[in-house]
Amino acid sequence: MTADSSKTLVNVYSTPIEFDAELVKAMLADEGIPSYIDDANGPFPGLSGIPCHIHVAIEHELLARQLIEEHEERHRQRVERELAEGDQEVPKEELDSESEYD
Repeated sequence: MTADSSKTLVNVYSTPIEFDAELVKAMLADEGIPSYIDDANGPFPGLSGIPCHIHVAIEHELLARQLIEEHEERHRQRVERELAEGDQEVPKEELDSESEYD
């Protein structure tokens, strides 16, 4: 998938953490959904604050959003389980995803 096909692409995920964007892109690829990361951190890999956006073809939008939502819910459950098992405080940022849906 290339940026040139942007007329048919929709943004399904945004995050300031490029690594998270790469994980979501890989998860979508595992499900057969090609995606494109836009606005990656360029020459400064790992630099947070510059949002990365994942785009998919419009025909994959609903499934991609569903898969991302399920992925984030599993992450929240894992953090909550680890919190309960370890009886330790986890910063609120760990419980709340730093990503945004558009």
